[in-house]
Amino acid sequence: MFPSLAALAMCLGCPAKVPTPEQQQAAQDPASPAVVPTEDPRVVRDGDDLYATESAPRPLPDAPALGSGKPDTSNGVCKLFAPKLADPHCCPFETGFDAERIQKLCGHALYMGESLQQSCGYFFLPNMDGGAPVSLRGSKINREDVAAAAADHDLRLGRLTKNPEFASTPVPGVEGALWSEADGLHWAFLPGWSSVRLISWADDACPIATMPEVLKLIAEAKPPAENEPRPGLLPIARQ
Repeated sequence: MFPSLAALAMCLGCPAKVPTPEQQQAAQDPASPAVVPTEDPRVVRDGDDLYATESAPRPLPDAPALGSGKPDTSNGVCKLFAPKLADPHCCPFETGFDAERIQKLCGHALYMGESLQQSCGYFFLPNMDGGAPVSLRGSKINREDVAAAAADHDLRLGRLTKNPEFASTPVPGVEGALWSEADGLHWAFLPGWSSVRLISWADDACPIATMPEVLKLIAEAKPPAENEPRPGLLPIARQ
């Protein structure tokens, strides 16, 4: 038997101390706590609970959730926009994207912001008539050679589309870049950095005739130095 259990067994056999009549009366009539009325200015009600005024729960400010589809810059890092993500984050890496210049090139009314979901999404509002935002997406992939990256992509897309002839082709005016299209979706593989950059978009994200100029802008952007901070809240193509 453990020592603590042995001590407890010994105490159970000890005679109990008999209280005095005064002690018995005090036990039967405990002091009642003072009751503070709810109208007392020192207290405040929160549901069924009462709190001292200085310790009462404070209501949260009436602000939209970060993933509710409203741009937000309160993080101090980026202009964050995520219409469907519950816990959105700024893009942790650069891709050469330039929000303001691409907004003008594609003819969009407003740059809404960015968010990360496997790749970086850059969102725009095409017009101010209440339409849905569109996006271009950018990522850095674990490849150093554009042709090899595009070949892997072509093999997968060829199987998905059941088209053995599926193949990426050169992007007009962008040396070393390759692109492809299937069912209204587009992909472009860009050279120039230590890792190949993949840009993807849907038909409505930007006029196809404009995209070579957009891709040239991204391809020619300089990569950031190691641990170099972002240039600002909006992504900028470093020159």
